[in-house]
Amino acid sequence: MAQPEELARRTFITRALTAGAIIPLGSLTSLASEESSPSKSFKPGDWVRDARAQLPATGRSTYFQTGGVGLTPTRVLDGVSDRLHFQNQGPADPRYSPEMASIEPTLRSYLAEQFGVPQGGVALTHSTSEGISIVAWSRDWSEGDEVIISNQEHPANVVPWFVLRDRFGIVIREINLDAGTDLIPEVRSALSSRTRMVSLSHVSRNNGRSLRTDDCAELAGILRRDDIVFHLDGAQGPGCVAMDFSALGCDAYSTCGHKWLCGPKGTGALFVKPERLDDLKLSWAGSHSHAELDYAGRYTLLPTAARYEFGTRALADFAGFQYAVEWMESLGWNRVLNRIQNLVQYAVARVEEEAPLSLASPPSEVDRSGVFVVRLPSGCDATDVYNHLAAEKHILTSPVRREGDLRLAIHFFNTEEEIDQALAAVLSACEAND
Repeated sequence: MAQPEELARRTFITRALTAGAIIPLGSLTSLASEESSPSKSFKPGDWVRDARAQLPATGRSTYFQTGGVGLTPTRVLDGVSDRLHFQNQGPADPRYSPEMASIEPTLRSYLAEQFGVPQGGVALTHSTSEGISIVAWSRDWSEGDEVIISNQEHPANVVPWFVLRDRFGIVIREINLDAGTDLIPEVRSALSSRTRMVSLSHVSRNNGRSLRTDDCAELAGILRRDDIVFHLDGAQGPGCVAMDFSALGCDAYSTCGHKWLCGPKGTGALFVKPERLDDLKLSWAGSHSHAELDYAGRYTLLPTAARYEFGTRALADFAGFQYAVEWMESLGWNRVLNRIQNLVQYAVARVEEEAPLSLASPPSEVDRSGVFVVRLPSGCDATDVYNHLAAEKHILTSPVRREGDLRLAIHFFNTEEEIDQALAAVLSACEAND
């Protein structure tokens, strides 16, 4: 039987070796009627080609939907299956249950190591939304208390505040984080003596803006002086941009495994500063939240962020979460993130060449992420284009909050040829609607 320390490094991956090839620019208009295979981008031994071989969907569609639901490597799925079959030999049998029980503490420690979280600061959740709700409901809200969000939020960072508004009478203040606005002045303009929390997207799913680490750290210092909780929605963060929880300075950070980290669906994490645990009170608790319990009314909570977890859990899926992050680590974080930035720069250049398309994402490289958003010509409906591309071209994109904006979530496994094909198909669809 494997020991916990062996399980910590167990993985179903192989290391990729070489860097990707570069293809020349081609004409978007000519690509509109010309098929082009992404395999042309690769040479034997290419690390991206080898990674794509673990992602079968890349051969069935042109996949720019990582910002919604990411792809999971077959090796990770095989690992989840292995753990399920192992567990099923005897879920309560001491020959098997200790190894399964070690999955969660091992994963917490591993995520802390990978993303700059103090040990004891990781709670395992099932989604970013779950982490956001844990934080949103952690304050003792009173009527008139205020929360600051932005115009770039996913419904997961909007709906909880609407519910708290309707339940407790809190006030929601929305700031403008369009490309080109300044984070700290925007937040300062909304602060008041009643502000209790600031909850913003680390990376916007609507325009791809990535908040700068230095700006977040400075903002965290400002908010800390008035005991204002600073939370970041990191659904589009790890695996898409560089992410170091300690460097960001925020009190809490919610993320998921199923997008840019290529993990199983139903996995996520909440990172919390250990010194903030008692300030971010539990609103949901149950078996496993406690360290001690005597049934006479006396209990103590776990001294770590694991206090936010409770109940029976899908342990094999959490094992898969670790396998997925290990797979990403094996590819090389810097290599993955550099490739994303290079592909986005390529997409920016192509859009700048092609009227009537324009850029909705930040023009500055330091503010960019893999969430790439293009603004369609006037009168071209993003939802219509999204539906047409999916049904007729097998190109998967997404409309976002602003009418006329279309998102291409560009991950490392995408190619320049796929970007050309997608933009050409977008132009063709818009011209057909004229």
